[in-house]
Amino acid sequence: MNLRLIYTSALLITGFAATAQYCMLPGRTPYSTDQPGITNFKLNTIDRNSANVESMSKVVVVTTDTTELERGKTYVVSLTHSRDAVIFPTARNNIRIWVDYNNNKSFDDAGETVISKDYKAYGTYVDSFTVPMTAPLGKVRLRATAKMSSDAGHSIPTSCDSPVADPIGYHGEIEDYDVRIIAPPSASVLSPAGTPSAASAFPNPTNGSISLVFDKVTNEPITIDITDITGRHLGRLYEGAHNAALYNFSIEDFTSSTGVYLICIHEPAGTSYIRIVKTD
Repeated sequence: MNLRLIYTSALLITGFAATAQYCMLPGRTPYSTDQPGITNFKLNTIDRNSANVESMSKVVVVTTDTTELERGKTYVVSLTHSRDAVIFPTARNNIRIWVDYNNNKSFDDAGETVISKDYKAYGTYVDSFTVPMTAPLGKVRLRATAKMSSDAGHSIPTSCDSPVADPIGYHGEIEDYDVRIIAPPSASVLSPAGTPSAASAFPNPTNGSISLVFDKVTNEPITIDITDITGRHLGRLYEGAHNAALYNFSIEDFTSSTGVYLICIHEPAGTSYIRIVKTD
């Protein structure tokens, strides 16, 4: 009998190379429907609402939402995450966002952890990241997670929890999104001057912390002031180059009482104003 022929035939039947796939954390089930998870995710054109635990049989939710991200452009991402108000009401969550830029079905390569923040109280966390100019063009996967922190005995999140890093389970949620990396429309990744940047502030009302999100980065001089409703100058929040899409401020030192205030944004192209409400 020709053993070589048998071996070759077996390879033809069973020897197909396995196609690499993203890990799905098999067998990790939520401990209850009160388990914390992601309830809203915003990135560019994505704005997805969901229950904190979308499935009792899996940790990773593969969504159908997609968006395009330009090389060299900074994007603001917003992730709203929940808590277990019954068993662990004071436990905070750890936030991670990964982008598989080289499309090798792994999020462990250098530069692919784009957001990393620990011990965030439930609510909305806002941050930003810049797509590298060297990122390959085409469709890649983004993975976002909100997972219980060591407040509830958990280890830090990893994209696959492999090898198993958390002996008590992945108590949180992972959401996957497909994003397409595209080239910028021109050699410059900065928006042209000539019109003031559009900006929004949140949370609004606020109890003291405020985030400003801009629609573009100009790299031109910018100053950001706060005034009372009559226009009386109370303080300067920022002065320098407009080189970011997201700015975080505390207005506690400038607002001694509740009420209505104005955020004044001065740019070479003009001045814009945002009305905010300060609460206790």
